[in-house]
Amino acid sequence: MRMKRYILISLLLLLVLTGCGRGRLARDEVKDCNVLCLFVYDSVFQNYRNYEKQFAVSLKENGINADIRNVYSAGQLDLAQSDAFEAPLRKLNEENWVPDVVCCIDDRTLSLYLKGMYSKWLPPVDSIPVVAAGLRCPDWNLIRRSSNIAVCTDLLNFQRNIEIAVKMAPLVSVPGLPMYQNLVVMELDTTEYERRIRERLHTELNRPPYVNNMDYHIKDLSLEQLSERFKDSIFVNVFSNACPELNDYRSDGDYHTHRIRVLNSLTMTPFITVKRDIENEQVLSKTLKPQFSAVRDGFADGSRRSLCGYFASYETVAKDQAAYVARILHGEPAGSLPIMEHEAKGYMSWRAMELLDMDYDDYCDDFVIVNAPWRVQHPVKFVMFIIFDVLAFVVLLLYILFLLFRKKDGELQTALSDLENERIMLDMALQNADCIVVGSPDELMELQPMLHPEDSDAFAEILTRLASGKELATKDFRLSRDGGDTYRWWQFRPNVTSDAVNGRTDILESLSGIVIDINDSVLYNEYMTEAALVAEEITSKETFLMNISHEIRTPLNAILGFTQFLSTDDGLIEDNERDEILGLIRENSALLGEMIEDILQFSRFESGRVDVNPVETEIAPLMRQIYDNWKDSVPSGLDFRLESGREGIFALVDPVRVEAIMGQYIKNAFKFTEKGSVWMSWTYTLNDGKVRLSVDDTGCGIEERRLGKVFNIFWKDNMFKTGVGLGLTIAKMFTEKMDGEVGVESDPGVGSCFHSTFNAYIKS
Repeated sequence: MRMKRYILISLLLLLVLTGCGRGRLARDEVKDCNVLCLFVYDSVFQNYRNYEKQFAVSLKENGINADIRNVYSAGQLDLAQSDAFEAPLRKLNEENWVPDVVCCIDDRTLSLYLKGMYSKWLPPVDSIPVVAAGLRCPDWNLIRRSSNIAVCTDLLNFQRNIEIAVKMAPLVSVPGLPMYQNLVVMELDTTEYERRIRERLHTELNRPPYVNNMDYHIKDLSLEQLSERFKDSIFVNVFSNACPELNDYRSDGDYHTHRIRVLNSLTMTPFITVKRDIENEQVLSKTLKPQFSAVRDGFADGSRRSLCGYFASYETVAKDQAAYVARILHGEPAGSLPIMEHEAKGYMSWRAMELLDMDYDDYCDDFVIVNAPWRVQHPVKFVMFIIFDVLAFVVLLLYILFLLFRKKDGELQTALSDLENERIMLDMALQNADCIVVGSPDELMELQPMLHPEDSDAFAEILTRLASGKELATKDFRLSRDGGDTYRWWQFRPNVTSDAVNGRTDILESLSGIVIDINDSVLYNEYMTEAALVAEEITSKETFLMNISHEIRTPLNAILGFTQFLSTDDGLIEDNERDEILGLIRENSALLGEMIEDILQFSRFESGRVDVNPVETEIAPLMRQIYDNWKDSVPSGLDFRLESGREGIFALVDPVRVEAIMGQYIKNAFKFTEKGSVWMSWTYTLNDGKVRLSVDDTGCGIEERRLGKVFNIFWKDNMFKTGVGLGLTIAKMFTEKMDGEVGVESDPGVGSCFHSTFNAYIKS
């Protein structure tokens, strides 16, 4: 019997556990569904981000895998006429997307849905469950018509919000203005939703200590009079900003003037937001400081309009609404769910607190402070975090320094080892090399008896620089190690360390160095230098002979050829042809004469037989004379002219040599200018007292990289042009012989300018 009882109990427990397990499985089963959320404001409303994030998370926590679609309005009162509302709903119809549950956030979206304003796009409320959340002043008559609605409320708590506003009013006072903290102001118009708010306000405030002035029974009193008269009460004043004619605060009926006065007086009374619309925003802009909010709409959105209030947050609304949606999707009828009251709390905006210079610790126990930084919420942890970061940085820095030290220490040990090896190798090399090691000034002085007499000055210079502490370079001298029979070249390579004492550097601290036998190297260098000079002389002579033979052969061949042709004349050559041939013979003879003259001039320079006789010479007449001598020898197609400079310029030059210099420049310009202009000029510079004699042309020009070679001997920019390449060299020699300087500027395709510059002066 006892065994049967145990078996029955075991079976009952198994059935219970199985049923519970099935219920848990059914509860934990993830369901796929479509959820539509209807919002009052537009998509940029910042507070909606908190709702959307919390709503999606809460659905997953309740086992719902939902495709959530959000439809926003632009904030119009008549949401059914809003294009922003209609467009997304039409798009859902086009996609054949049908919601399993409709979520209404705010009283107005629920009222419009229940009135059938969305029937064009959404199924009727009786055919689809609705979860309404965040309702402040629900229209219960409309809600009770349907049994398919689950309701979560956040009823406006006027008493609690008024208490907060009265207590916090001094914090939002404007400097220089009084704050009548027992006079509370609200703004309400006459829409259907605001009428329900007015009804709830009547219900809550028609008892002490409140004085409800919504019926305007108290008139014509100033703020100071009201504050004094109702100092033991809280006076609640409600006015309409959109319809001032509905206000009856004054006996004279001047509602517009009174509205302006009320708006201007809001800096001296606490203002409580009970709904969010454009009229309320206009009123808030007149308060100058953050005010108080009985609604979550727009709270802590970054605008700093509201300091604090008592209500349910968007996160709370989303969590409660998601819980009801999950229960409905798991099989519970929407109408069977009880009315849920959202948990309301006191909330305070950190950004508004910053504006009012409020301390977090003074209010964190009474309010949930929104958007407060982590460092403000947890100052001890923040300080510990900073200390930890600093310590971590210090530890990391020390570790890096340790690694660097270890690396440098390893490198130092390696360097010392290498240095020791080098020292050993050097000792071995010195033992087998012909050299003398100097370790002190005394050891250096021991070399003086072996010194060649002609090198005594070099050795004395070493000692002088050594005693003065000046930098000492290598020095070469001759030594004899066999008593003076033979001398060899040696080089002293010093290493000197000086120490400054009392600003002086003449105290020698240490001296080390080595004296190396360089005699073979010196003899080899002398041999190579002499060989190079011989080779250069031979090359120069070969180049000279090649250029001379080539350049002289060209006009000489022409002269010989034409002369032979004339000598065999059998009467067939006409007179004009004979004259042309004779002209060519004369031209080549003149060219040959010029070459020979250049060669003779250069030869005289090389042998030192050129005389220059400088005399005081006026530049202007000399340049005109040179121009007159050359103006009849200008090739056809060229324009040759003289550009006069300043008169009265004198220089100590040889006029004959100056004429030769300018002649070389002019011949060079004629040779390389096929068409265009050639002109002579002189320019006097007063600052440095110099005169520049120039020949410019519009010829072919010279590349910049070749300009440095133009005055070199035998150099020719165009090898096909006549001449031996001595003209510009001779011009340079003459110029420098008279203490002058030559120069050239050129641009390929534009022309060149050759000039000689001499010291000059003005003589009136």
